[in-house]
Amino acid sequence: MNFLMAAAATTPAAAAAPAATVAPVTLPQQVINPADVAAYIDPRDIAALLPAPPPTTELVAISDGFFRLVENATFVALFTVGFFLLARLLHAWMLHRSIRRALEAKSDAVSPLIEKLNKPYEHIGGQSPEAPGDDRNALVLIAIGLAMAGFGVIQGHEQLIRAAAGAALFPTFVGIALLVRRRLARAAAAEERAAA
Repeated sequence: MNFLMAAAATTPAAAAAPAATVAPVTLPQQVINPADVAAYIDPRDIAALLPAPPPTTELVAISDGFFRLVENATFVALFTVGFFLLARLLHAWMLHRSIRRALEAKSDAVSPLIEKLNKPYEHIGGQSPEAPGDDRNALVLIAIGLAMAGFGVIQGHEQLIRAAAGAALFPTFVGIALLVRRRLARAAAAEERAAA
C-alpha cells in the first residue's frame, strides 16, 4: 500500500529524473499473533491429519493387545455358538417333520420318535448321572478362569491383575456351579434308586 502511495506521489517530472534519486520504500514489519492464527484453525481439522499418538505406557500397550485378542476370541465364540444353535434348530425341525410323517402313515416308529423328542440329548451323555459331561465342562471352565487370573499375575501390573482376576471370576463361578449341580443331581438319583 505504501508503495502505491509513493508511486502516486511522484510526478511526471520526477519520473524523468534518474532512478537513483528515488528513495527505497520500506514496509512496516508485520507481527502475527498466535491467537489470531488459532482463531482460524479448527483443532479437529488438525487432529484428523495427525496419526494417533503411540501408547504412553507399557500397561496401555499390553492392555490394547490383550483386549484385541479378547475381541477376536469373542467373535470366534459367537460364530461357533451360532453355528451350533443353528444345527440344533435344524435337528429339531427334522425330528418334528419325521414325527409328523410317521403319524400320517400310522407307523409303529412314532413311539420311539416321541420318546426321543422327550429326551433329545440323552444319547450325548449329559442327562445320566453317571456321565461325565458336566464334570468335564466344569473343570474346563475352572481351568480357563485360573489361566486368566494367572495371566494377570504374570504381567505384574496392578490394573491388569484386577481386570484379569475380575474376568476370571465368571468362568470359575460357572464351573463351580456346574460341579455343585452335578453333585446334587447324583445325590437325587441315588435317593431315587434307594427309594425304588
